[in-house]
Amino acid sequence: MPWKKGNRLRFVPEEIADPATRQIYSHLKRALGVPALRLFYPALGVYPEFLNLHWELMKPVLESQQFFDCAGRLRADAYTRAHNYYRIPDICASLSEARLSVAARQELTATIDLFHHRDSLLLLLFSAQIQAMEGPTGKSDKEPKVVMEQDPPVSWPVLVEEENAPASVRKKYDEIRRAFDLPFINSEYMAMARFPDFLSAYWDLLKKLMGSPLYDECQYGLRETAWHLARELPGPLELSMDQLLAAGIEQDDIASVARILELFVKNLSGLVLNVAVAKIALEGGNLHLSPEKQTTNSDRVA
Repeated sequence: MPWKKGNRLRFVPEEIADPATRQIYSHLKRALGVPALRLFYPALGVYPEFLNLHWELMKPVLESQQFFDCAGRLRADAYTRAHNYYRIPDICASLSEARLSVAARQELTATIDLFHHRDSLLLLLFSAQIQAMEGPTGKSDKEPKVVMEQDPPVSWPVLVEEENAPASVRKKYDEIRRAFDLPFINSEYMAMARFPDFLSAYWDLLKKLMGSPLYDECQYGLRETAWHLARELPGPLELSMDQLLAAGIEQDDIASVARILELFVKNLSGLVLNVAVAKIALEGGNLHLSPEKQTTNSDRVA
């Protein structure tokens, strides 16, 4: 069932989670190699019984090299689509030193790299979880290659929370929510808001890209890629309706979780693409490429 417009999304952030949920958050942070969990897992934390079953199911996957290899392929797909189909300028070149210093650019680059890594992991993970709720998925004949636990990055990017944001940034947040028809604002944009001139130029670019049919095609293509890559993960992975009911989870809660997961997969397929655009823009864009290295102008979006 699709997410109903106007519905609020509830969260259980780490600081108010019960000890068992907080421990799962801790395991997930270390397994994913991220310093904090915002939005996605705190939304699933509202349903602690499901979150526990999800962790038990996905723990072997998160410990496998195949998972990170597949996520890398998903990132590469997003980067290639953005690079080949869109004309992306060097945003930083249009910003003066006073508006975006060298140190600020380095911080912004590290932030974008973190989300470029994280979002592909979550898109792949939630795609696998949806499949597992529909029936067995993954490859039972694939021997997991164990990967060492990742040490989380030293710090989480500074976010400009909506209640603390200046009016111009809050206006951008409202535009972003309306454009993506979401009941929340993603951390990616709140992190970019620390550099408001960059966020403004980036959002102007992204609105142009979103106006093309190619944007929806790329987003759908990334969901398809994630769906197929999920089938390559070590399995079998299954968390059926019967299993969830047997664990004492109410049917209404199962339906809510399914809607949340579908919302997140759609949101993340856009985020993976959007962050790839930001990454290319920070790397100098692709307008400098010679014509033979670009697709034809009729196939590209300026």
